Amino acid sequence: MGKKELNIELKETMTVNELMKMLIAEYPKLSEFTDYTMILLNHVYSDGTELIKDGDEVALFPPLDGG
Repeated sequence: MGKKELNIELKETMTVNELMKMLIAEYPKLSEFTDYTMILLNHVYSDGTELIKDGDEVALFPPLDGG
């Protein structure tokens, strides 16, 4: 995405998965990594079904090269 941090104001309640769909629409290259990206909601692993509340932090950790 080329950014370290995004601040997004959501107009409605949405799940982490819905947020990801919104981000992919804005940043299509992100779709290449979604199967390998770890998502945390407030520092806890997310399965994508959790609702995002005001003040929540969603963190994406893309895959790293190496092995």
